[in-house]
Amino acid sequence: MTKPVNENKKDFLIVLDDKNDIQFIFPKNSSFSPYVNRSIETLFDHACIETVQKFMQDLRVNHFMSNCEMTLNDSTRAFFSGYSEESSAFIMVLFEQLSEPEVLKKMIVLNSQQVNEIRALNKIVSLQDDQSLEQISRLNNELLNSRRTIEKQNAELVKYNRLLKKMAVEDSLTGCYNRRYFYDYMRDHVFASQQDETHCLIMIDFNHFKSINDQFGHDAGDRLLIQFVKIAKAILTDIGEVFRLGGDEFIILTNHIHVEDARIMMEKLNNQFKEDSMIATLAYGIVQFKTSDINHEFDLTNILKTTDDLMYEHKKLSHKK
Repeated sequence: MTKPVNENKKDFLIVLDDKNDIQFIFPKNSSFSPYVNRSIETLFDHACIETVQKFMQDLRVNHFMSNCEMTLNDSTRAFFSGYSEESSAFIMVLFEQLSEPEVLKKMIVLNSQQVNEIRALNKIVSLQDDQSLEQISRLNNELLNSRRTIEKQNAELVKYNRLLKKMAVEDSLTGCYNRRYFYDYMRDHVFASQQDETHCLIMIDFNHFKSINDQFGHDAGDRLLIQFVKIAKAILTDIGEVFRLGGDEFIILTNHIHVEDARIMMEKLNNQFKEDSMIATLAYGIVQFKTSDINHEFDLTNILKTTDDLMYEHKKLSHKK
């Protein structure tokens, strides 16, 4: 239906006679008033006339949209109530024999209330949708920020775990393995070994280390410890590990070499350390053993004592020289 000029969101009711001519339009002062006494069919575009005629025929034949069986005759009128939105007007068809103006007014008031309620409900739903979208967007942003925070915290946690693991096994000054890890290493790799492998345990101590600290300071002593570990790691590549027991005492554990080869290796290590440091030499003791000879810490304690005794004998000889 073509929208009347300047009509915007106005409710109306059209009363037709049995010839489809408009008898009344409520409210009377609406912009629909000029259509009184005109046929309802003339209110549509020419292209829609056939559709409207078929619609009206359906009303007569099928009592379309009627909840009671009635036929169009002189005493029966069809009432079109509706409302306009934007550029279109919408009408609803009613069948009613009552035609008193007061009744019709009540009908249009009721229709107006319903339409207003629908409009208000649409606004509420639209507002709720906007609020829901805003809330979902805010929650998504919070979730994204939380995810980034968790990822950052996980990265920091991995970093700290690696640091703690490193601190648990490494000597903080020299970077070699510490005393605690020496016993863990022996338990996990030597005591538990199922193969009868040959190892050498070497106890090492610096000659005159106290005098060096007293004369040159503890920083000089620390540099000697760091330099020793650097040389030892280079020589022990793929054949052993170096551990710091404490102070200037170190242990070297070799794999798959005999005591003669271990002595040659230690002479090379001692000479290079003496050449680099210019002021320090090494005292050491070497004990060869097989994994079948050592099964628990009691056996390890005995080997360590023997190695320590040999180291002190070597230290006495160094002092005599």
